[in-house]
Amino acid sequence: VRCGFVAQRLTEVYPAVKGFWRHDLELSWGSMRISIVTIGTRGDVQPFIALALGLQAAGHQVTINTHGTFRTFVETHGIAFAPLAGDIRAILNDEAGRQLMAEANPLRAIRRLQGLAAPIIRQVTADILAATYGCDLILGSTLGYLNAVTAAEVHRVPLILAALQPFTPTSAYPIPLLTAWPAQRPFAGAYHRLSYHATYRTLQLVMAGMGNTARRVLTGLPPLRYADVFGDLIHARRPVIYGFSEHLVPRPHDYAATVAVTGFWFLDQASGWQPPADLRDFLAAGPAPVYVGFGSFGDGDPAAMARAVVDGLRQAGRRGLLLAGWQGLQAERPGDDILVIDGAPHDWLFAHMALVVHHGGAGTAAAALRAGVPQLVVPFSADQPFWADRVQRAGVGGRPLPRRHLRAETLAEAIALTVDNTAIQATVRRLGAAVRHEDGVGRAVEVIEGMRG
Repeated sequence: VRCGFVAQRLTEVYPAVKGFWRHDLELSWGSMRISIVTIGTRGDVQPFIALALGLQAAGHQVTINTHGTFRTFVETHGIAFAPLAGDIRAILNDEAGRQLMAEANPLRAIRRLQGLAAPIIRQVTADILAATYGCDLILGSTLGYLNAVTAAEVHRVPLILAALQPFTPTSAYPIPLLTAWPAQRPFAGAYHRLSYHATYRTLQLVMAGMGNTARRVLTGLPPLRYADVFGDLIHARRPVIYGFSEHLVPRPHDYAATVAVTGFWFLDQASGWQPPADLRDFLAAGPAPVYVGFGSFGDGDPAAMARAVVDGLRQAGRRGLLLAGWQGLQAERPGDDILVIDGAPHDWLFAHMALVVHHGGAGTAAAALRAGVPQLVVPFSADQPFWADRVQRAGVGGRPLPRRHLRAETLAEAIALTVDNTAIQATVRRLGAAVRHEDGVGRAVEVIEGMRG
């Protein structure tokens, strides 16, 4: 009865719900149809493409449910794509999106996120219910977790939280959204645990209200309670896999056996890739440059930020390679010492850099670490201060330079203190070699297959 009601409601909101599975393919014994639900920017999607490829190689059928912005990115890797409402690039590039990215207060950031999500939440919920219809297992990312809980309940299939940043309560460190919480004070462990519960409560209060409305309209199910959503995480009943390395984020002693830290999920793209002539010539024309890129994150004044970056590089006496990114960074006074590119595979590019300056995305931090190159993090918001802190603590990068403090002189000083630091260079070479020997995707596939029962 419940499935019939859901199907009827979905066809009203989401025409032609037929599932996204290749039912003409015969799965081997023990193989699964796995739906991956991930919400966010490219950094929230790329690791799941790597994981999907690993699962497919193991004989499973995989669909990635994410924003239409990434359809080509997903499908060119031979993975089935299921659309999710919301043009994430347009959302982050408008005024409200830029305010969200610039919001330093994490609890206010959640409020801003609510405002951006409200107009599309019902369609997002319908999309996820449709994409997961007929699957055997759901992998839900951190931002997709609330809706994945509903989908798993409706379809009566297991759900695994698959996250790229810590989301399980621990006394070892605060939840990434609240990295600024006290860390070196008495009772730090209690503060850290409290940070998870505070974030959970805020997410429940802010997001569950509108999510529960969509849940009721589309499924007829009662509202999700706090215990329904987060109780399984607090009491370690929900299987969790983390796509990061213990070499950068050591596994806490108080994680339960249901929590697996597998290593980074790298998507290798360098094989067969050839650099364009301008990039090849630039790299050959002088010493290794400093890479500067802020990924998908926008800025209220990208022109001013670009000036600060270019002037800072020149004050430091360093050649610079700038990633234009979604905010379209450009050098107003280009010269032979600065090159702006639209993109290049990190697994190819970073090996040619003297230093990687970035926004603190988990994937960029991981790629720089694997390349054995020092890094300098300029965190904007969200989980980026957490990764900036982990980079410094691991000894593979310099002291973080928050975006609000980014000026030509501060950048030049930070570059000088980091790029030729022999201690950092030695540590990043050692840990980089360790990360290169990890098989995060392979380990994650083993864990997922072990959890399916």
